[in-house]
Amino acid sequence: MKNLFLKLVFILTLFFYNSAYSEDTIEAFVVNLSEMNSQIKVTDLICNKVIYDDLMDAKSNVAINLCTGEDGLGQVELFIKIGCTKNKTIVKKNVTDGKKIPFLPTK
Repeated sequence: MKNLFLKLVFILTLFFYNSAYSEDTIEAFVVNLSEMNSQIKVTDLICNKVIYDDLMDAKSNVAINLCTGEDGLGQVELFIKIGCTKNKTIVKKNVTDGKKIPFLPTK
């Protein structure tokens, strides 16, 4: 009986932790405006973790969840690979919920 009670407390703790964590995130969209597929790595600068690292199709978007800071806004870094030596890094601060973060690798 004690073992069942401990499992129940553990599950409830995880549930409350996850619901509190979800309130501290916002959803944004990374938008590839290019006519080409692009290799991109998206890093959440608040949580300091990579949230997307893959090939992104041309003229498409990817939904991302960002951690928020004390101001309720997110920060993201886009690292776009362009060939072997031409790479581009874009940092966007003050990202709000629903924000579209567009990029053009060649500009």
